[in-house]
Amino acid sequence: MIGHKHIWDRLKNDLELGRLAHAHLFVGPAHTGKTHLAKTFSVIAQGGDSDVLLKKSILEGTEADTVMFLDNGEPLTIEEVRTISARAGQSHTRPYLIFVVEDLGRMKPEAANSLLKTLEEPSEGTVFFLTANNEDSVLATIRSRCTVTRFQSVPDAEMRAACGEHVYADELVFFSMGAPGKLMRLMEDSDYFAAHREILADVTVFLDRPSVPAAFQLVRKYEGSPVRDEMLDVLLRRVRASGAAGAGGGALGLDKIAFLEQIEEAKRRIDANVNARLTLENLLLSFVP
Repeated sequence: MIGHKHIWDRLKNDLELGRLAHAHLFVGPAHTGKTHLAKTFSVIAQGGDSDVLLKKSILEGTEADTVMFLDNGEPLTIEEVRTISARAGQSHTRPYLIFVVEDLGRMKPEAANSLLKTLEEPSEGTVFFLTANNEDSVLATIRSRCTVTRFQSVPDAEMRAACGEHVYADELVFFSMGAPGKLMRLMEDSDYFAAHREILADVTVFLDRPSVPAAFQLVRKYEGSPVRDEMLDVLLRRVRASGAAGAGGGALGLDKIAFLEQIEEAKRRIDANVNARLTLENLLLSFVP
């Protein structure tokens, strides 16, 4: 568990005192450890900390009383929510019947309203761990029925400590941007790490000498790339780490805060399925003097 010890300790204390809330909403940036904490805590709640096979089945999502609906890149459908509702009304043999539902932002209104009805009438011993990257993407009525816990990015010092003696610790911390889940992937997936190093090289070259051809070249390379979002994250971190008046060695026409806001807006637009090429072109051309 990287970071969030205060959240873990509070949940564990509530569990030991028998006052665990029936519905928890974990809110915070992607990869900050929301789902990981929910799954790991489910192991403890179900008594799997001393049972290797039970722990394995819970974490793999095959344990009957610990039901996982993880983000598969598709919307969470009304049919899936009805499956949750039906299961919530059934018995369980473990201490709790636990549901881990990742990224409520995937739900359409009818699915969200169906989940709300289940949360309004919880069965005894049923616990929901719900996550969302953006609190505004969750119905206010759902939020009101949950204990809301906000996850923040983990400080660089804690992220660095988690790297141990890793030879690329500085780069790992830079690329992970306070997200423990991303840090673990970078440490475990050498291709993913290599892709980030290539992105940083590309972004640095562009920021040092921003030009119209360089902007279009960067757009062409990353508009359809599986690491397009990572490119924006590296750009954001690179600008944030720069001096107060510019992002790189080039003669940039806006101050750093303006660039950071434009990058964040581009990320939001792409998340909302606005044309990626046009969004990236508008963003990168703004860096050209």
